[in-house]
Amino acid sequence: MSEGGDSQQVGAYLARQLSSRLNASAVATSDEEYETGQALLGDEYDVLLEQYSAVADDTDLEETAAQFNLTREQQREIIASAQQLNQTAAAYEQAVANGNDTEARALARNIVENASELNQSSTTLNQQYETLETQSNLNFDPAQDSLNTSQRRLTQAAGAVATREFTETNLTVQPAQSNLSATEPTAVSGRLTAANGTAIANATIQVGIGEDTVTTRTEANGTYTARYQPLVVAPNASALTATYTPDPAAPYLSSTATTNISVHGQPATSVTVTNATTEARFEDPVNVSGYANITEGDTQSRAGLPVTLQVAGEQLAQTETTANGSFTLQTVLPERIPAGETTLRVGLATEDLILTPSNTTVPLTVSSRPTTLSVETVDNENDAQNVSVAGTLTTDEGEPLAERSLQLRLADTTVGTVETDATGRYQTTIDRAAISEEAQTLTVQFAATGSSLEGSTAEQTLPVSSTSPFRRPALVGGTLILVVGGSLLVSRWRDGTVWAQLRSRLGGAGTATQSATATTAETQIGEPSPTVVSDDGEATGDMSLIDRAQIALDADDPDAAVQLAYAAFRAHATRDASDVPQTHWELYEQWQTTDHSESNQVYQLTTAYEQATFAPDSVSVETAQTVIGMLPSLTSSRA
Repeated sequence: MSEGGDSQQVGAYLARQLSSRLNASAVATSDEEYETGQALLGDEYDVLLEQYSAVADDTDLEETAAQFNLTREQQREIIASAQQLNQTAAAYEQAVANGNDTEARALARNIVENASELNQSSTTLNQQYETLETQSNLNFDPAQDSLNTSQRRLTQAAGAVATREFTETNLTVQPAQSNLSATEPTAVSGRLTAANGTAIANATIQVGIGEDTVTTRTEANGTYTARYQPLVVAPNASALTATYTPDPAAPYLSSTATTNISVHGQPATSVTVTNATTEARFEDPVNVSGYANITEGDTQSRAGLPVTLQVAGEQLAQTETTANGSFTLQTVLPERIPAGETTLRVGLATEDLILTPSNTTVPLTVSSRPTTLSVETVDNENDAQNVSVAGTLTTDEGEPLAERSLQLRLADTTVGTVETDATGRYQTTIDRAAISEEAQTLTVQFAATGSSLEGSTAEQTLPVSSTSPFRRPALVGGTLILVVGGSLLVSRWRDGTVWAQLRSRLGGAGTATQSATATTAETQIGEPSPTVVSDDGEATGDMSLIDRAQIALDADDPDAAVQLAYAAFRAHATRDASDVPQTHWELYEQWQTTDHSESNQVYQLTTAYEQATFAPDSVSVETAQTVIGMLPSLTSSRA
């Protein structure tokens, strides 16, 4: 069977498992076994759904996977609501049994209202099941039947509670004119009565369009009047609504009345700023307070008018006015607002409203904020090929600057970029091959373009690359050893009293006249006088490199001892070679191809030399002594 066929079979199996759990959960909920219903849609359902989603990626079933998740989530919400409603019903029965009419009525109202919401949610969940059944070709009749049963039972129970505790009400609404004016208030009246016609006095009535409402109360005969001027409404508003919401302990049910209307006119507005921030930097608070005014009409409330704050043309905050039209806008200045003189623009966002737009501006000075950048080398014993560097980028007050790009340069050459993390810290590596004596200083730069932040730089001197033309020098007994282009050069160190005695020992059998002559030559030329190594590892006019290696080891410098030992071996191994290897490993490979004798010792010497020259850790004294002990046989094996 093909891989696609396997995926389809796995997907079908997982879908059956998911549907089985959904059906069982709905049945359990209908039986008021709420914890079981939730558990069936818990962790194991999550695992199945995750597996199904993975298969769905390969079988074009992503929508079905999403539907399984949506249906599960809505069913879990219904289970939680049903469980809460069941607990409220038990509390209601207890209050009735205790004769506590006030508490019973408050609980009864909760039951009626929540039952209505739960019925609407159940209807929506039934629609989700129908969609899922179409997508998956699975049967969800058990779940839907259980939902319908629960819905009928809930409706009957809520209806019985409502009949026992509450009286239905009737509400009317009548504006003085159907074409309401937005520039002046319109009188609105109506009446609230019980179902038997009895007037309901002192009841709260809300009149308005959408959320733009005014509040009034009924008189003793149940009538009410209000003055309503539509403001926070759309120009095409078409319905005026009056709503009665009873107090929790009132023995009445809520009611609503609606009548058709239209709205005309466009009232003028104004915005006044009474207090505002005048200077800020990045991350500083920016506050603006003031009030909005409707210059036409006799409005009782100016609540809910949308007010926006823009800085340098970019919206940063939005709020709504209170009943008296006042507002307060608060935000924090973002980095992207450049330093300099700009404006705070406060305006009414009336694009979708019948109101005339208005705005005002106040000046704002945006000051730049300095930044602090650091860099340092980091020890990394596991990476000999790179130099690790790290640092932080913060504001001048120490706040970390996250997700900022930094540029790394050696001299004038860019060697990479790195981004700061959530704490403002960064860490990266520099290839040692890119570091030379001419490009040894690393510069890390933060260029704050399009920002009110100031740029900053940090520098760090890096160790010279081991792959540069001048490899790591070895200073031994006043002698500086450099490998240049594959050849070995030994130069005397001219200064320093510490090595004075060792220099005389390293000078071999040379006379005082010879030493004086060398010193005079060094002074005249301004550079050390080189001593060339002979083919047999001897330093012409000086003692052998093997002896020098031992002296270096005696001077407690095992790295230099190994380097000198390797220099003696290399001089011997390449004396007859027409094609001189450039690296220590190339020399080792050449040795193996031409002469397998002492191969293990050559490998050990080469490895020790690499550590002494390139690794951050020195070789041990024992290793250096072992290497020096190998030299007599290695430098005579091809004699």
